[in-house]
Amino acid sequence: MSYKKPKMILFDVGGTLFNDGKCNAADGFKALLQRAENPDVTTAEKLASHWDEFLAETEGFKSKSGVALDVPLSAVIKYATMKEGLKINLPVIEQEEIFDRFNSTRTVIDGVPELLEALKNLNIRTAVISNNMMSGESLALALKHWIPSSNFEFILTSADILFCKPCKDIFECAVNFAGLSVEECWYCGDGKIPDVDGGSNAGLSTVLLKVTELKPFSWEINSNNKEYLVINNWNNLTEYIKELSN
Repeated sequence: MSYKKPKMILFDVGGTLFNDGKCNAADGFKALLQRAENPDVTTAEKLASHWDEFLAETEGFKSKSGVALDVPLSAVIKYATMKEGLKINLPVIEQEEIFDRFNSTRTVIDGVPELLEALKNLNIRTAVISNNMMSGESLALALKHWIPSSNFEFILTSADILFCKPCKDIFECAVNFAGLSVEECWYCGDGKIPDVDGGSNAGLSTVLLKVTELKPFSWEINSNNKEYLVINNWNNLTEYIKELSN
């Protein structure tokens, strides 16, 4: 089994480009409080309690057909801050990025900058599809902060269109927006159901990052009886794509 050289590779974010620690909403709100006009009206802990109550109320949010839907981060931030009378004179996308940057620890996964640089040199386009509460615009700010050399054409999140992976619609939106066919695109992620099954259902070739895998490079069969590539480090994918390009 072998893939054809793609015209575009689309990436997941959490567990794929970044490793994030557990989200601590109070830490994110503490950072926002420092940008507020009236920070004395509330505390980070009160804001975090509103975060918890909002997410508890919207847990299991689904479409009529049963597709999981995402709650936009902007809605939760507005709910918490406005309920406390907090005024933050920043665009909402900047509020989202600040909250995201400070609510957990984050590291860039090994091999990501090198892979993105190699794809750029090979004229392979890149973009992002992520199950994420952040809007594509705010996630773009985060990606540029943590991976300054990244050059993603666009970022599409479940918060943008509500539908979450593995729903094939989010993949189809991205591919059509790029002006390509699914046969010309790969999708890379770390989740078997949302990323491998979701991307495969939409017709994309899929790559699974599985850091616990002993083999650096292997092929497996997904639930649709289609083969997909498994790697345990992004450097292995970089070398594979270079070979396809020779």
